[in-house]
Amino acid sequence: MRTPEPSTRLDALFAPRSIAVVGASNDWRRFGGRVLHYLRRAEFSGEIYPINPGRDEVQGLKAYADVKAVGRPFDCAVLAVTAEDTVQTIRDCAEAGVRSAIVYGAGFAEVGAEGLRRQEEVVSIARAHGMRILGPNCMGLVNARAGVYATFASAFEERFPAPGRIGIATQSGGYGGYLLQHTAMRQLGLSHFVATGNEADVDVGEAMAWMVQQDEVEIVLAYLEGVRHADNLLHALDLARQAKKPVVMMKVGRTPEGRVAAASHTASLTGEDAVYDAIFREYGVHRARTTEELLDVAYALNAGKRPLGPRTAVISISGGVGVQMADFLSDAQLELGQVPEATQQQLREIVPYCSPTNPIDMTGLVTANHGMLGRSLERVLESDAFDAIILFLGIVGMAPSMAGPICQALSEVSAKHPERLLMVSVTTPPELHEVYAQAGFLVYEDPSRAVNALAALHRFEQFFRQPAARAEAAPDFARDLVPRDATSFNEVQSKRILAACGIRSPRESLVRTPEEAAEAAQGIGFPVAVKVVSADIPHKTEVGGVALGLGDAAAVQAAVARMARDIPKALPEAHIEGFLVSEMVVGGTECILGVRNDPAFGPMVTFGLGGVLVELLRDVVTRPAPVSPAQALAMMRELRTWPVLAGWRGAVPGDTEAMAQAIASLSQLAMAQRDRIAEIEVNPVVVCAQGKGVVALDAVIQPMRKEAQR
Repeated sequence: MRTPEPSTRLDALFAPRSIAVVGASNDWRRFGGRVLHYLRRAEFSGEIYPINPGRDEVQGLKAYADVKAVGRPFDCAVLAVTAEDTVQTIRDCAEAGVRSAIVYGAGFAEVGAEGLRRQEEVVSIARAHGMRILGPNCMGLVNARAGVYATFASAFEERFPAPGRIGIATQSGGYGGYLLQHTAMRQLGLSHFVATGNEADVDVGEAMAWMVQQDEVEIVLAYLEGVRHADNLLHALDLARQAKKPVVMMKVGRTPEGRVAAASHTASLTGEDAVYDAIFREYGVHRARTTEELLDVAYALNAGKRPLGPRTAVISISGGVGVQMADFLSDAQLELGQVPEATQQQLREIVPYCSPTNPIDMTGLVTANHGMLGRSLERVLESDAFDAIILFLGIVGMAPSMAGPICQALSEVSAKHPERLLMVSVTTPPELHEVYAQAGFLVYEDPSRAVNALAALHRFEQFFRQPAARAEAAPDFARDLVPRDATSFNEVQSKRILAACGIRSPRESLVRTPEEAAEAAQGIGFPVAVKVVSADIPHKTEVGGVALGLGDAAAVQAAVARMARDIPKALPEAHIEGFLVSEMVVGGTECILGVRNDPAFGPMVTFGLGGVLVELLRDVVTRPAPVSPAQALAMMRELRTWPVLAGWRGAVPGDTEAMAQAIASLSQLAMAQRDRIAEIEVNPVVVCAQGKGVVALDAVIQPMRKEAQR
C-alpha cells in the first residue's frame, strides 16, 4: 500500500504565510476576484501577490505579470485560470519555488483523455519540484483562524462564520458550498474547509489527516464519493480515533449490481457499501445518510456534552408522542431509564394525573401552568437516574401566551445543571430557539431527530471509552501454502489450506469412478454425501453436483454415474477432477464464513447464518481483517440470528468459541497471504454443539490474479 504523506508537507497548502492569486481580478464576483476579496476582508496577515499581466494594481494591491515576477518563493498559488493556461502556470510556479497550488479550473480528467493527459502533466511537474496540488476542478480551502479564505464559495459573500471547532473535507465542491451555507445557518463555527475536486495529488484522506492533527479542529465532517488511496483515509481515521475526535461522514454511491461477482456469495454480500460500513465501524465513524442527519449530529457534538450511558428520560406534554419516542429510543439502542419511586411521587405532587413512569407524560396541564414543567424537569434532574433528558413541547413554542414563560422556566432549571445533557423537541421561532440553546438545551423540531443525535453521541462516547484493541501475533503460515503461480483451487485443495487454519473437514475421499465411490462410502459409513470436484463449478447444487443422504453403495454409484453423465453436458468447459465422498454431518447450524480482498481496503471478513439461504437471509456482519477471537465473537453477537447459535429456546448451544477461533484464523491467513488470495468462501461451515468444534462442508478459494500479484 501507498505510504501516507507526512502531514507537515501540507502546511504550505493549508496554513500558507504567503499567497499568490493567478488570474486576479478587480471584479470580486469572478473567481480570481472573489478569492482576493475574501483574503483581504479576512485580514490575512501574510503576503498577497495578485498575478495579472494586464494590470499594475488589483483591488488596491500591487500586481505582477506572472509568478516568477514576484521575485521570491512563496507558499501557495491559487490558480483561477483556464485549463490550457494551468500547465504553463504550474511550470512557472515550480521554477519559482512555489510550495503548493490550488487549481480551480475544470477541463482535466473529468472531461476525457485530453484532460487526463493535461492533469497528469500538471502532477508530473509538481512532483518533480516537491510541490503539492489541490484539485484541479476544486473549490479550494479555508483556514478560518489564519484568515485563509482561498475559495470562491458563495457562502462567504455576506459574512464569515465565527471561527469554531469543525473541519469539513469534501470531494464535491458543490456539496461543500451547500454544507458551508447550512453550517453557518445553524451557527456551527468553522475551523477548516477543503474541497478536493479531482484529487490529482492531495486527496480527502490526506486533508482529513492534516485537519485532525490541528488542535483547533475537534470535529470532522466529511463527504465521500470514492477513495483514491485507502491508506490515506485509514491513516486519517486512525489519527482521529487516537485523538478521540469524532468523524461524521456521508458516503454516497453504491456498487451497481452488474459489478458483483456472480460466482460468489461473499462478493454479493460484501459489496462496496458493506465494506465502507465495516471500515466506519472499525474506526468509530458515524455514517450520516442525509445532510440533515450530518448537521444534526454535528450540532450535538459541537455542544460538547456527551451522555455517559444509554439511560434516557422522556418528558412529554403528549402521551402519544411519548410512546413514539419510546419506539425511537428502542430503535436507536438507547434505554428508557427507570424513574425512581421517590421521583414518581414528587411528579404526582406537581401534576396529580400525570403518568410518572418513563416516558413521563406531564399532560398538557403544564403548558398553562408554566412553573410545573420547570419543577418537573428539576425533580427528574435531581434523581440522577438518567444520562440524558429529552423534553417534547411540540407547538407550544409557537404560542405567544406560553412560549416565552415556558422557555424561561426551563432555562432557569437548566442553568443550575450546566453539565447535564438536555434536549428539547419544540417548534419555535428563531429568537426562542436561540434562548433555549443559550440555556444549554439542544433544540430539535422533530423528536426522532433528537433521538438519532443522542444515539450518535452515545456511540461516540462508548467507542472512545473502549481500550485500543491489542494486536495478536499471527500464526506462522507456510509461505508456499498458497502457491504464487496457482490459477484455481478445487474443493479438496481449498480444504487442505483451511486445515492449516485449524478448520477441519468431514471424513471424505476423492474418487474417480462410481465403483471407487462405493468402496470409499463403505469405509466412511452410510449415509454419505457425494459432490463433484471442479474448480470451475463454485455452486455445485445449481448443476446437480451434490447428492446427500445416500444410504447404500448402489445409491452412491448411481449418483456418481449421473453426475459424470449430465454435468459435462450442462458445463462442457468445466474440468471435472473427480468426486468427493463425504460423511454426513448431522445437526449443528449452517453458516457462511468468507474473506474477500477488497481492491481498496484489503481483506474483509464476513460471517453469517444461512448456508444455501444466506443471500435470502442476508444476516451477515463484516469487518476488516484480521480480527481476534474476541472480536470475532463480538461480530457473531451482532447477528439477528445470534440466538440460534447461542441455544434458542432450550436448544444445545453451538460451539461459538470454536467458530470465533476459525473466523480469526481465516482472517489471519487472508492477511498473511493477501498478495495471493483474492477470496475465500467456506459455505456451509457447520457450528456443532458446544465442545464439538466446527466443520467446513464446502470451500472455495480464489487466488489473486497474476497481474494483481505484481
